[in-house]
Amino acid sequence: MKILVFGAGPLGSLKAARLHEAGHDVFLLARGQRLADLREHGIVIQEDDTDEEEVAHVDVVDSLEPDEYYDLVLVVMGEHQAVQILDTLAENEHVPTFLFMGNNVNGSDEMVQALGKERVMLGFPYPGGKRDGHVMRVLPIDEDNKYTIPVGEVDGTIQPRTRQVAAVLEDMRGYDVEIRTDMDELLTYHVTLLMSGLVPALYAADTSMKRLGETRDLLVLSVRATKEALRGLRNAGYAPSPPVVRAFEYVPEPICVWAIGWLMRKEYAKISVEGHARDGRDEMRYLFDGLRSILDETDVETDAIDQLAPYYDSETPPYPEGKRDLSMQWGGLVAPTIGAGALALVLRRLRSRASADSAAERESGGVYYEVSGPEDATAVVFTHGFALDRETWREQTATLSESYRVLTWDVPGCGDSAGSSVPVRFDVSARKLLDVLDEEGIDQAVLVGQSMGSLLSQYIAYHHPDRVRVLVHVGGFPLHEGFSERMIKLMRWHPTILKAIPEQLLYDACGRLFAHTPDAQEYARRATARTGKENMVSLEREYLKDLDEGIPEMTELPQLVVVGEHEYFPLRKKAKEWNDRLPNSVYAAVPDAGHIANHDNPTAFNETLSSFLESLTDQHLDEPSSRSKTGCFSEVARAGRPVSCLSHRCSPSVNVEAMKRIDLEP
Repeated sequence: MKILVFGAGPLGSLKAARLHEAGHDVFLLARGQRLADLREHGIVIQEDDTDEEEVAHVDVVDSLEPDEYYDLVLVVMGEHQAVQILDTLAENEHVPTFLFMGNNVNGSDEMVQALGKERVMLGFPYPGGKRDGHVMRVLPIDEDNKYTIPVGEVDGTIQPRTRQVAAVLEDMRGYDVEIRTDMDELLTYHVTLLMSGLVPALYAADTSMKRLGETRDLLVLSVRATKEALRGLRNAGYAPSPPVVRAFEYVPEPICVWAIGWLMRKEYAKISVEGHARDGRDEMRYLFDGLRSILDETDVETDAIDQLAPYYDSETPPYPEGKRDLSMQWGGLVAPTIGAGALALVLRRLRSRASADSAAERESGGVYYEVSGPEDATAVVFTHGFALDRETWREQTATLSESYRVLTWDVPGCGDSAGSSVPVRFDVSARKLLDVLDEEGIDQAVLVGQSMGSLLSQYIAYHHPDRVRVLVHVGGFPLHEGFSERMIKLMRWHPTILKAIPEQLLYDACGRLFAHTPDAQEYARRATARTGKENMVSLEREYLKDLDEGIPEMTELPQLVVVGEHEYFPLRKKAKEWNDRLPNSVYAAVPDAGHIANHDNPTAFNETLSSFLESLTDQHLDEPSSRSKTGCFSEVARAGRPVSCLSHRCSPSVNVEAMKRIDLEP
């Protein structure tokens, strides 16, 4: 592929070198002294932890001419620079795709207006770096420590072009790519987490990470400013991206101060933040001003932001070093221990490094799926609900893939599988999933299903019990005697009703019905639109046949039954009754969540799921085939966490009622 990299700083140079190494026809655009350096030395990359230099000789140009053609142009620069070259880019009508990779707080409207929506994509170019003469110093990056580049379309769709660009970027050594449907929001929150508090506090510390880490008052102001900005974005209607960032608002101040102080003392923070802040003060101020314009439209108090804002001006004297006059506050909506857990989730999700075995998208028999995590770990398979797709599990994948082998897939007729598969009965879907597991070498798995996915999991557990270890249900209900015959007859009108509803109205209704939070509602709208009305009608017809047929009896596998506290009352009631009938089960309610509780409140759901999985004994996870049909739980609720015993050394007479109703707060 013929690629132009527009932007010859550390990140643009690194991308050009790695794409050239992968065999692409790469050109790097530079001007002035940087152009002269490239012609004399080539691209010289030095990773921060080594004295070795990587040199790449690529073709260098000093302009993008109107009649030139490139398959892809990477614009690797911040928004303040990118908007200045839009006229130049617009003069060229031959380039099909411009991928803007850099900090952005004002969204993609200006790029779209200049170039057209069909020519614009957004991304972010990890890792950080700084310029040292003609040498570009970057954070260590290799096959064992990959960075994940987020990319996506401006309208949140996933197109063949999206996947093609992602595949090209994944050719780069040391990189993985994550296709996202919320790039505008992701970039806005990335700017917010840096520019509201951390960067101005760094300037207040005379652009010294060490000095910032040793000045507690600046760390306190940084934390308070970040929380103010997050509240402001939420007030302005921005959906948190990734959703777990909202947990930062509830983490007690001392924990945040300690964590950020620890981060400031790390060498990679000096390279990725300190160097960029020192060299890019104009960009930092531009981004802060854009963020401030958003916050000014809200009624959120910005006292800490106001105190730090003057330090964007280089003429402002530094803050007194080591000052510790401000009193920290432990107040918040959660206990300190839960706050620490939430902060860990935030830091884990926001870091750019992928796990050693990062998510890989694959296809088998018309079914698209992703698998990640250690190959020798316990397998956890996630199945989405009606007309949704595997993206609903993105926060669970990010959290669990460090400890488990995680597989998410699109049921035939849904998501990516909508284009190559038609909706089918549970027996066919089950066989397709088992084929995928066979292909991945997974003999047995924990099955996690949401709504319709829960029903499919139950079907598999009954007909293929040797393939299942544990069942987890989210917004689910029993496939065995789940609904009366009269109710199923009434439900047979559903396909006719779906067929009569106008498409956009249908997708909007699904968003409101499936989810509780704005972010999850927007996801449900996008996902159902991808599946399409025709597939939804067919899927409902097949689904009702399976619901009518059911299974002869409930499985006695250990199970976790999860509902959102805002789940519809009939489903919430049925879930509790189901849990009471199951011999080995735990019931948990997720706060601030509806039918897709895992997407509405991923932080609380992840804590629930992780606690449940961690409570399972090694014997159970490693030797599921040895369990008896009359296994039991014994449970002690500590700090709202379910702790279960599946070793079967427990007495069958153990009272399990106490652990059947555990409402887990975040």
